[in-house]
Amino acid sequence: MNRPIGTRRAVFVVPVAIVLIGEFITASAFALPAARKAQPWPLSIAVVGDSYTAGSQNRVVWPTLLAQRTGWSVSNFALPGAGFVADGGGGHAFTYQVDRAQGAHARIIVVVGGLADDGSADMGRVSIGAIDAINKIKVGGERALMIGPTWYETPVVASVRRVSDAVQKVAEGAGVPYLDALDPPWLTPGQMQDDLSGPTDEGQSVMADKIGAWLRAEVAG
Repeated sequence: MNRPIGTRRAVFVVPVAIVLIGEFITASAFALPAARKAQPWPLSIAVVGDSYTAGSQNRVVWPTLLAQRTGWSVSNFALPGAGFVADGGGGHAFTYQVDRAQGAHARIIVVVGGLADDGSADMGRVSIGAIDAINKIKVGGERALMIGPTWYETPVVASVRRVSDAVQKVAEGAGVPYLDALDPPWLTPGQMQDDLSGPTDEGQSVMADKIGAWLRAEVAG
């Protein structure tokens, strides 16, 4: 006895529906990882810097605040008294910090500061130090970003301005994004420690916001 036409059609439609659903699920499974791979967030960042980044009498420093406010992975390798030439008295210039930062396997290495280099009479040495730091980062396969030294009053002292100008020239020549933190200075005297050794916690918060906004624009843009 033959089945009614309606019954035969139902038997045929169900397997087709199952196939179509299976294809949709398979396509979605491939599409989602692809979307995640294209998404640049969250960032993984390693920071190289001086005492403004390492902290001086602070409860918290800006790299920690940046991680808390963004959800990014931020590793801080800054050391007091360090610069492109200055080594903090222990051979800890920025090139040394880059070596350590590369062990964090971050996508981006941000070099911040150079304030300790303001006592150098030879900006050529500062430029060479900046070139060495950038080259190490590029050879290691990370993306380099540079932020100049910041200050807390206007006009900015000439020695600090010279460091910023030297590093900016190197960064632009190497095709590395550079953020000028002196025009105008990010901090105020009230956001500095009493001995002017570094930013207060409020000053650290200002730096976290300034740097976070710039990083978002550089990476997302």
